[in-house]
Amino acid sequence: MSPARRDDRTPRFEDGALWLDGRPRFLVTGEYPYYRDEPARWAAKLGALREAGLTVVTCYVPWRHHETAPGRLRFHGDGNRDLAGFLELIASTGLLAVLKPGPFVHAELPFGGLPDRVDPTLDPVRHAALSADGRPLPYQRFTLPSPLDPVFLADATDWLRAVGRFLRPYAHPHGPVVAVQIGNEGHYGETALPIDALDYSRPGTDGFARFAPGPAPPTGARLSTGPLPLVDWGRWSAEVLAAGLAGLAEALGPGVPVFTTYAPPARTDRLPDRAAGRHDAWLARNRVGAAAALPRAYTSWTGNVLADDEALVNYVLAAKGGRGPNIEENWGLRWADPSCAFPVVPIHHTLLGVACGATGISVYPACATAGWGPHLTVDRPGPAGSAEAGVPQVDPPQVDPPYLDPPYGDAAPVQLDASPGPAFAALRVLTHFLAGRQDVLATSRPEPGVRWGVHPPYAAVAAWDWARNGDRPAPSADRTLVPFVAHCLRRNLPFRLTELTGHRALDPAAGPLVAVSGRFMERALQKRLAGFAERGGSLLLVGELPLLDEQLDPCAELAEAVARCGTQVVPLGAESVGTAVESWLASCTTPVPARPGAWLELRRTATDPQDVLVFLFNRSDGPLRARTACGEHLVTADLVEGGCAVVEVSQGRLGACYVKGLNERTGARVPVRVQVGSELLRTDRPCDLSAFRGPNGFEVRTAAVRGEARIVLPEVS
Repeated sequence: MSPARRDDRTPRFEDGALWLDGRPRFLVTGEYPYYRDEPARWAAKLGALREAGLTVVTCYVPWRHHETAPGRLRFHGDGNRDLAGFLELIASTGLLAVLKPGPFVHAELPFGGLPDRVDPTLDPVRHAALSADGRPLPYQRFTLPSPLDPVFLADATDWLRAVGRFLRPYAHPHGPVVAVQIGNEGHYGETALPIDALDYSRPGTDGFARFAPGPAPPTGARLSTGPLPLVDWGRWSAEVLAAGLAGLAEALGPGVPVFTTYAPPARTDRLPDRAAGRHDAWLARNRVGAAAALPRAYTSWTGNVLADDEALVNYVLAAKGGRGPNIEENWGLRWADPSCAFPVVPIHHTLLGVACGATGISVYPACATAGWGPHLTVDRPGPAGSAEAGVPQVDPPQVDPPYLDPPYGDAAPVQLDASPGPAFAALRVLTHFLAGRQDVLATSRPEPGVRWGVHPPYAAVAAWDWARNGDRPAPSADRTLVPFVAHCLRRNLPFRLTELTGHRALDPAAGPLVAVSGRFMERALQKRLAGFAERGGSLLLVGELPLLDEQLDPCAELAEAVARCGTQVVPLGAESVGTAVESWLASCTTPVPARPGAWLELRRTATDPQDVLVFLFNRSDGPLRARTACGEHLVTADLVEGGCAVVEVSQGRLGACYVKGLNERTGARVPVRVQVGSELLRTDRPCDLSAFRGPNGFEVRTAAVRGEARIVLPEVS
């Protein structure tokens, strides 16, 4: 990087991290929905957020809130529409800002923040987003417009141009705005929806015909044409998502970096009739592990990973899907997950994301709010209501769901009157650690481990498994990737995701590679995998050897290379995928060892291999002492049930640590005890603790149930 580039104060994203004032920043953000609150409360709450250790305020900017009449927008001097005043207060408090103008924002708002007038049922000129069976995509009592509808796109472009013009004077370095999020988990949250959920509207099918001339788009009733139309539809779905969001981002104009968000895979209970294809739909549409058109962040609405193995796998997949910040972690919406009211749960989640490579964290929402008008009040749903875009209702919703009433964020760290909530003290300890290790967190990487190759064409086909009646022309993620990830997490086996699609040769020096293989595979990919194996790369194939290419013409290039090189092939169903991978790794030229234990362990490594962040998580029902070797040194940490710890081993010494010693949900607690080699740090009573080595010794912050914890620190030489 040139010196001139290092001095550039203009914010930008590089390799998933936000660069600000010439250096990478680890984002520590908190959501404040200003539009839900009285402006008189803004200043005190912003001050409380800074006191909590948050440095960036994130906020949706709802289109329907700022549009006072069709085409008439207000951003100044009108109660809680005064976004200009809110940004000025953010700047005066010493905070930064990330704006999220949608156009669709979700946020438990009517129509997801869209103005009523863009509902296609109100205007026959507009096109609704349609599923494969012709159903409009619902959201509450509204119908969502097709993201490809030219009329809607014109409206959305006008909205975002207006936002871009408004925010430009507030862009860093002259103002607090350092980035803008476009969309919300796709256009309408479709990054976690089934592959047939959208868009079968006229603009969608016309666009698909231009993209892949030939067969009509696939539907559950029309899969007999073979896998090729399914592959094309998967490519099209990913293209529409990426190109559509990039086009919306262009409407904002220059002056501020833009990113977008992706959701985790859907839970089984959210898509009961599409459960067989939900992970594959997620892989096909999101292009996990691939270079993206826009920088990406992820949201983490998976459920409590402490209590649910499915939530754990989905959370880790979301965090490892692409380098970027966690932009939504539930700290305050008790109706979405009651466990979020206890800091031990969101802190466990937050540090799990950081361990997987997140370049920032989010407290969502960071403060409770009340005071929104009727235009932001969600109608009470009837039995046929739908609170989520495209998600079928499993049971009729409650007549009076509590999340429709104020305060919004009833368990947030900052309460309605700006006083500290129950999570405030725990949050301050966490942010103390994150601030103290800002540089290493912004630049360090997850431990590399074994590579799992993601192949979007297989995902595009397997996403229709629910409709195939047992016919499996491509191996599914449910039978390959999901059990592999679960095994790695049980055995503390490091891994990463990488997309196999591309033209570059696969580098044997990058480490062992697992590739799923089905009865067909693109000719170009067969050549790349064959070349990888023939150059000495450690390759394991899971499934069957392909004998056809992408046009279903004979092609056995990979099969022939396997015969020449002795590459191992594991048929599906022969044994556990995870067990097979671990057994194979033991024989690789560069082995990747597991670290089995009763705890979950992940690591991040810095440029210097002598600097390692060791993350330890206790998902059991009782306390334990985690022990793990880091180089020549033994690292130990006492973990309360549900607790977690981060230990920085720097040049063989204890450089820093964070320990969650209190479990507010169960009342369990343990004193802090962390040891690296002969250096021991401990406290005389249970507490949360952050400690890092500074120029004048250790800087420490604690939060105990009663009194101040006394700390015995290792001697500083």
